[in-house]
Amino acid sequence: MSFLFPSVLWVLFASFIPLIIHLVSRRTNNTVEFPSIQHIKALEGESIKKLRIIQWLLILIRTLIIICLVLMCSGPIILNNSNWVSSKKESTSIIFIDNSASLGVNKSGTSFFDSNISLVTKILNAFDGVTNLKVYQTNPPKLIYNDYIEEGVKVDPKDFKIKHSMGRDNLWSFIDSVLQDIDTEFPNKECFILSDIPVSPPSNLPEKYKDWQFYFSENESSTDNISIKEVSSINQIKLPNRLLKLNSKIENTSNLEKRNIPIELYLNDDRIGQIISHFKPKRVKDFLFQAYPGKSGVIKGRMQISKDEFIYDNIKTFELNIPKQISCKVITTNINDSFLIKSALESISGESRFLDIELKEMLTIDMMFLDQTDILILLDPSYLSPKAIQMLKAFLQRGGSIIWFSGNNYSLLEEMAISNLNLPIFQEMISAGGESFFSVEIVDRENPIFQELNLRDPDLSLPKIYKYNQLKLKKFQKSILSLNNSDPFLLEIQSNDGQILFLSSPLDLSWNNFGLKGLLIPLIHRALILSATDEFNTTPVEIDEIKFIKVPSELINQKWKLITPSKNEIMIIPNYNYERLEISNTSELGSYSLYVDDKFFTAFSTSLSEYESPNIRADLDQVIKQFKSNNAVTLSNEKDISDVIKSQRHGRSLWKLFLIIAIMLFLFESFISRPIKEQIKH
Repeated sequence: MSFLFPSVLWVLFASFIPLIIHLVSRRTNNTVEFPSIQHIKALEGESIKKLRIIQWLLILIRTLIIICLVLMCSGPIILNNSNWVSSKKESTSIIFIDNSASLGVNKSGTSFFDSNISLVTKILNAFDGVTNLKVYQTNPPKLIYNDYIEEGVKVDPKDFKIKHSMGRDNLWSFIDSVLQDIDTEFPNKECFILSDIPVSPPSNLPEKYKDWQFYFSENESSTDNISIKEVSSINQIKLPNRLLKLNSKIENTSNLEKRNIPIELYLNDDRIGQIISHFKPKRVKDFLFQAYPGKSGVIKGRMQISKDEFIYDNIKTFELNIPKQISCKVITTNINDSFLIKSALESISGESRFLDIELKEMLTIDMMFLDQTDILILLDPSYLSPKAIQMLKAFLQRGGSIIWFSGNNYSLLEEMAISNLNLPIFQEMISAGGESFFSVEIVDRENPIFQELNLRDPDLSLPKIYKYNQLKLKKFQKSILSLNNSDPFLLEIQSNDGQILFLSSPLDLSWNNFGLKGLLIPLIHRALILSATDEFNTTPVEIDEIKFIKVPSELINQKWKLITPSKNEIMIIPNYNYERLEISNTSELGSYSLYVDDKFFTAFSTSLSEYESPNIRADLDQVIKQFKSNNAVTLSNEKDISDVIKSQRHGRSLWKLFLIIAIMLFLFESFISRPIKEQIKH
């Protein structure tokens, strides 16, 4: 214990006053004994003994009263476990204000973010002496105030101009980066963390900053929140006027049962379905919606539920790309060898002209024009010029897809084509011989290409293979169909942003009977749809992430405009080297629309980080325990912030304690002195 005003302790000598008064008041009297009262003398002795005990007890109590009053006036404090001193010394104070999405929880009309802003005001008013104040927002990480303030100087948090954001912060890494750059000789070093703390700090951080005092804001947990976790299409194949199935996952993150919650689904602002449901606490439920998209192109969808304490997960926007027509180019070295693939494509296209088919015979491929092509089918090409290889590579970079049937000519391809297009390496041509054959097995049954095939038994529709090219696979080359000897038959190859479906045997009856099996047409159909359906541009991104948009080369020089969810217009300059847009203005939650020359091009949505869910929070009590060596404390609007901060800066004041003790002693003294006064009167 220490004292702010130790000179007052000299007044402790006054504690001897009750004893001195008692001693001085005692007088020596002559005793005269009367025979008539001797018979009561014995009765008085016991009472006198009790009276003397009470008198000495009163002297002690009065002495203690004086001591408590003197100690109270001397400013008694208990110093913290630090090197701080009990005076108004200079302080370095760092305030981190969490403005990420999770602080949007609103209870009783006030969000956690607004509550922390009001807490900042009380913190600043509690400062005494000279304080080097630095205030940071966490999303995006930014220093918003840096100055020296003196006691009595008012600082308005409104001057910080901090706004609530929808993004995610990396709280502890940001705090670490700031504190390690702080170089100060001020005796008081304080770190205020006004956050709901998504995760616990690294185990070494408290020890790393053990000479810092940490303060944490108290935020209530959300007790009323239902969240739309996911909306996804069950259909891998999406076509106009074809049944579209959408699955959603909705979670009740609270401890309360929620009843009669409406769930609504909109496509292009038209409500297509509504479900009323109940939710048990801490449960996830799946819901299925079905609709018929009436037109092709990009469809903007929205699912929403009723508002609760955290509104930002009550609406989920998404986009679906419904292709209208697929441009398919077939290149073969011999037009007579294209009969099977041509028949299959015409059967798929039908009367709807779903496919725009172009068939070309090229003995050697020196050059090809693929700007308007969605999917390219190569029937065992024998030569690709360097120019053709670069065109194919650019086609794949734009998200194009290739179906490659390899045959006798594959062994003739140069290494340049193999390496640039990430093709498998030719080993040797293998023949079963005689009437024997290799059977085909499905390796990846979960692959989208096998979904909705509408075949009674896909295994019975698999072809027999008489000859094939044995291949050595590279990284990122996945077998979808294999032979019974484990050699690949159908490969899926990711090349740049595009895809190659590679077959180790051509559509040739001397190599296989693939063209006679019922699997060919539905398999090619799905390969076409999946390959040509460009969902890259409509794929959602997390808030503040860069969104990449592929654009056709003929549009790269046009005027591009982005419309944000709040209807702000932003001009976008393309990346001409990669022929794409790189959109970094994704700080808003919702659906973005992209226009080229004022014509709609595509759309995409942003989503909240899973770490910004209000139910994913660290236990504050456990965090405080991690900082036990730093004497960490919590702050709230219900506490006396000034007393908390000053007690941490200068020690915990004890004057109130000594005042209470003095009052209690005085009451006790008044109580026990009453019998003495009554005896004196008698």
